[in-house]
Amino acid sequence: MQSAVRRLSVCQLAVGVRASTTRAAATKNFQLQKVYKQTQTDVLCQLRKSCSRSALLAQKSIPELIGVNQLCRHTHTHTLSQRGISKGKACAAQYSRYSASTIMNSYCKELDLMDYDIIGFDLDGTLLRYNLQEMTPLIYNVLKKYLVEVKGYSPALLSKDLDMDFFQKGLMLDGVRGNVLKLSNEATILRASHGTRLLSDEEIENIYGAERRWDMATAFYNNPLSTWNGPASEQMRTLLDYFDMPSALVFAQAVDVVDDESGPAGKPKEYKVWGDLLEALMHNYSRDNFSNDSSLYFKAMRAEPHRYVLPSSAKLLAWLEQLRNADKKLFLLTGSNIDFADLTATQALGPDWRNYFDFIVTYAKKPGFFTQKRAYLNVDDVAKRELPNTELSPMEYLQPGKIYAQGNWHQLHQSMAKLLHKDASKARALYFGDNIIQDIYTPVKHSGFDTVAIAEELFLMEAKDYPFKAVLYSKFWGPYFNNGCTPTLWSGFIANYAQICISSMDQMAQTAPTERLVCNNVNGFYPMVPKSLECSNLTTSWYGGCV
Repeated sequence: MQSAVRRLSVCQLAVGVRASTTRAAATKNFQLQKVYKQTQTDVLCQLRKSCSRSALLAQKSIPELIGVNQLCRHTHTHTLSQRGISKGKACAAQYSRYSASTIMNSYCKELDLMDYDIIGFDLDGTLLRYNLQEMTPLIYNVLKKYLVEVKGYSPALLSKDLDMDFFQKGLMLDGVRGNVLKLSNEATILRASHGTRLLSDEEIENIYGAERRWDMATAFYNNPLSTWNGPASEQMRTLLDYFDMPSALVFAQAVDVVDDESGPAGKPKEYKVWGDLLEALMHNYSRDNFSNDSSLYFKAMRAEPHRYVLPSSAKLLAWLEQLRNADKKLFLLTGSNIDFADLTATQALGPDWRNYFDFIVTYAKKPGFFTQKRAYLNVDDVAKRELPNTELSPMEYLQPGKIYAQGNWHQLHQSMAKLLHKDASKARALYFGDNIIQDIYTPVKHSGFDTVAIAEELFLMEAKDYPFKAVLYSKFWGPYFNNGCTPTLWSGFIANYAQICISSMDQMAQTAPTERLVCNNVNGFYPMVPKSLECSNLTTSWYGGCV
């Protein structure tokens, strides 16, 4: 929940493919590129799509191919011995993040957990999920109440209805103009509202120009971290997770109230709503207010954690154990302070939640965790607080089993590599998270390792009985991933920076850690592209990491 306080068909191949054939094809076609690890999947998936010449080559090269029906499979179970890798031996070569064609120039993303030594997880929205039907109204109401009682807004704001259809993760606030924006994968404005009123295309172009661009949105698109703090953060906000999502409606309704009460002078040239709302967010999510009842949000969460936090499945917990049994080193990295993290993790993962991880870092201050070298502090896990004057030196290794606060990726990575008896450059890392900027873009762009995006919006396609459809499905804004045939900003970030994108960790837990997950698309949506994106022009330029 750090973002609430700070400021973001590939087919599986038949088992019988000979590795020697794959290596020969890979050498021929990628000799001018980086060294990639090629797999049986890499060759045959594309053979199926290729011309008759390629098919003939496949028949000659791989006579034991087991039928055309086995050419398309989404997972492939393998053991370490089958892959020719011993448990204690690292592979020095960089790895392909795709099932890559050795014959044609098209790709499909895949994920093989056995390729990684270190696997990390965000907590909120990743390892644990929230009851959005309960949590969203809670946040919405406490923010409105703060604006009225503390910032002096009209009580008319409290009488505004909770319009679930206005909610959508990923919207951007134009604080100065009082507008809410939905952006394309090239940062053009797809839809916009002033307050809660949807703007016409003509109005959008009158405000933002014929190209439908806002300089702040373009700056965010070019470098999301450039707008995270400083003057830009006072003008705009991207609502990147479910802690932030209710802010869009509170902001829009507060703008409506300001407009209604403007009088003869007319609407203000510059709205102050966003600054007041930011203060409300900081107050309600500040760790200083966790236990003093000042934050109505924390007060409600402490009183009834079972009402807001969903229990994690037994299958997910068993899957975490399987990862550890496969000699993977696991870490938990959360922006939540230790007291809130303990409350929610206990509810979701059980009282022994710490035992699933080799390292735990709280109050991590993402995305800065991946770009800076803040000192680690020791944590009193009984009193649930940081211990003052306990900063670790930059060269000091973290101790497994302990809980730390703040810190930086470099030191954590070095500590886990030491535990693995590997050089850090050979200890490959993967991170699961739901915040596209904090958890996906920044680790890949600035720390050079791979990520898996969690987008619960995929449930709208996968599960007919998804219980939170009323919260996440918006007729007002359209699908999260697109607007007509135009992908959204977040589809673009997922395609370019995530290894794959899944609906939840429970989806991961449906397959054993030794099973390869192969998407049917270049953009990494697993197992397939959302139907609403099928007509889009979404393309990917892979920025995946190498550590």
